[in-house]
Amino acid sequence: MTPGAWIAWVTLVMVVALATTNPLYLGIVLLCVVLVAAFAPRTGTGATSFRALVVFGLVMMAVSLFVATVNGSYGDHVLFTVPGPSIPRWLGGLHLGGPVSAEGLAAASIRGTAILCVLFAFGVFNGAVSPHRVLRSTPAALFHASLIVTVGLTLLPSSIEDLRRIREMRALRGARTGVRELPALVVPAVIGGLERSMRLAEAMEARGYAASARPPLLPRLAAAASAPLLIAASWTWFYSEDWRWLGAVFALAGAGCLGWWFVAANRAQRTTRFRTEPTPLVERLAIVASLAGCVAVLALRFLGEANMTYNPFAGLPPLTMSPLGAAVALLCAWPAAVLLFQPDATTERAPEAEPSFAQDPAR
Repeated sequence: MTPGAWIAWVTLVMVVALATTNPLYLGIVLLCVVLVAAFAPRTGTGATSFRALVVFGLVMMAVSLFVATVNGSYGDHVLFTVPGPSIPRWLGGLHLGGPVSAEGLAAASIRGTAILCVLFAFGVFNGAVSPHRVLRSTPAALFHASLIVTVGLTLLPSSIEDLRRIREMRALRGARTGVRELPALVVPAVIGGLERSMRLAEAMEARGYAASARPPLLPRLAAAASAPLLIAASWTWFYSEDWRWLGAVFALAGAGCLGWWFVAANRAQRTTRFRTEPTPLVERLAIVASLAGCVAVLALRFLGEANMTYNPFAGLPPLTMSPLGAAVALLCAWPAAVLLFQPDATTERAPEAEPSFAQDPAR
């Protein structure tokens, strides 16, 4: 699959997981992500980073439940009470402990499941697509931002690989390799990652990598003006019902300013490639379906349809879902269907097979 298809799928999973609070839909999304992970190709470092993100997601869910237990929660179904101190109101009024209700634990579980879906999706994406392919598929206007994201995507696999090498070296020297020794491995891994990043930055600076002329002044001013326009659009849309039409005008103006800057930035910077990666028709249709799914789930959430929201503090009402919402959630499994019928789904071309360069047109 192409990087654009993977990015569309990750966006779909993130929007669906964060837009709904219905545990049934979140469970469907989580199962879809696990199904895609079973079919997605992974390299050695990609598999390691996926396991790390899985562990991190489970830890975050456990932390969410722990915080809900320590802080206490209100609700009609009180399970137990946690004793704890309380600070006077003139010092902040912080209170630890108290009654823990089933409603509070359910709300914490919903938040943790949504985070788990997003982390699992990014773990699959990080293992299935090399950062070099992601960088090559980005538009010229977003090349510098994509370069920063690419370095960030390579940070986790390289750090995990450094930890594995340091642990093996310590084991060869007879040192302990248990869980208690993990804090001693963090400092060498962090120092190695910083040194590697510094060497990469110095090499890129010395070679003038991605140097290009800036866009004209007016498109840059339009891009700067898009932020207050979008903020004004959000404020008038959500806090003034009589002036929502003005919010829509502000939103269109902000989007137009961003589009103007995007076109000007693409013209100012030229990116050359030795070989382009075509997008098959099936993946194009899947990308369109992913974008339509994002719009559909946001529309259902704002309109209050398809039982997209669930409030456990309303007495733990029974869970319900609609066929339309379930269909949007099941759409998150489309990469599994595409990968199932691809003969080379488990292999990925080496990053060196398709080099790309971005340089100043004057050079």
